[in-house]
Amino acid sequence: MTDASSERAGAVSGSANRVYPEDAVISGQRYTSREFMELEMERLWPRVWNIGAWGGEMPQPGDFVTHQLGRESILMVRQADGGVKAFHNVCPHRGNRLVYADHGSVDRFTCTYHGWEFEHGGAVVHVQDAEDFPQGNPCGKLTLSEIPCEEWAGFIWYNMDVNCFPLSGFLGEVKDYFEMHDPAAAKRVYYKVCEVDFNWKALHDNFCESYHLPATHPEISDYFDDDYKNTDFELYETGHNLMKMKGALPSLRDSRPFELNDKLRADMQAWGLSESEFAGRAHAIRGALQAQKRKLGPARGFGHVATLPDAWLTDAFHFNIFPGASITFQLDVFTLQRCEPHPTDPNKSTYEHWGMALKSNDSDMVFGPEGPVEWREAERRVVKYGEETLSAVADQDLERATGQQLGFQSRGFKGAYLSGQENRVQQFHNFIDRYVNNEG
Repeated sequence: MTDASSERAGAVSGSANRVYPEDAVISGQRYTSREFMELEMERLWPRVWNIGAWGGEMPQPGDFVTHQLGRESILMVRQADGGVKAFHNVCPHRGNRLVYADHGSVDRFTCTYHGWEFEHGGAVVHVQDAEDFPQGNPCGKLTLSEIPCEEWAGFIWYNMDVNCFPLSGFLGEVKDYFEMHDPAAAKRVYYKVCEVDFNWKALHDNFCESYHLPATHPEISDYFDDDYKNTDFELYETGHNLMKMKGALPSLRDSRPFELNDKLRADMQAWGLSESEFAGRAHAIRGALQAQKRKLGPARGFGHVATLPDAWLTDAFHFNIFPGASITFQLDVFTLQRCEPHPTDPNKSTYEHWGMALKSNDSDMVFGPEGPVEWREAERRVVKYGEETLSAVADQDLERATGQQLGFQSRGFKGAYLSGQENRVQQFHNFIDRYVNNEG
């Protein structure tokens, strides 16, 4: 099977191409200005689909998760029919925050202020002194403020715009890629959250380019070819983008034949390939691993190998879902990293790192961002940045973004000077401007 992704409608190939004709000026002010932050909160975030939760953390009716996005809190609730509904997390009586917990399970939601009760579908079902309302009994009349919500690919998505495009239209070509994988069968085995000292866009700029890899993540070059000339980039008219980086193929930047290393040896051993077969021909390992994974994958529980292009069996497919989520897929694992705005300070944001994994038939252990773990849903861990790792590679990215935020406040920074391979960064800011200028 070959990778036919270049034939997908809407893809823009080549590092010199642009999706939006008028490029945004990427100045430091975009990352430090309260005024610009308010424009984003008013015109961007309420009009896009956001990932609010992982479906596996709310399996039963009455299970709920809240998601804080800036000053907004969204309440997502599993319904009796198996679906999920989402509401603004506010009591319609006098505006009290309804639910303060990050997650849990209840028969009814009860407002702590005056005791109003709501069923899972959002309707008011009990109020104190119901006869004392001149406008009529709130029961059967008022509900929580519901917003569009869909469960897809294992994620719970919501949109604060009640007149929004359907999720499938928002995702566009990305949806086709996701459906080749088997994300809903995974468990989230890693879940860490922290507050960081930089604007949310700084980290997503980082996720929108691979130019930083040799300097910031040199350790990945012995398994992934980080040379942009050998990497495929796709930009979509939806604002999302994709990087396809070849794996089981150490970096070809220096044009020298590469030698076997521990990472390659571990992969070969796991899939039954003999080291001796590749003496002097290490460049052939990638293709051999693809063939072996396609042959052995179904028996190991990875039936989705039949739907995947050859490249996906070894490579990293890194999606940026505009505006705030980055999801990287490999054959049996995928990760989500997102950075979202702080309620009041443009110099801070909230970072989350999720690790999802599919389990093979022959082991209860899977790989998470920090190494092998048991295949079970992870508890949410709120950590303090700098005191506990968020995985080695993520720590490096967070450190760079923290340093950038300091530079964004300098009079010496005159605006970004981008290489061709950083065109996804330009696209990201172009689409932000579409929204804040009410052109999207």
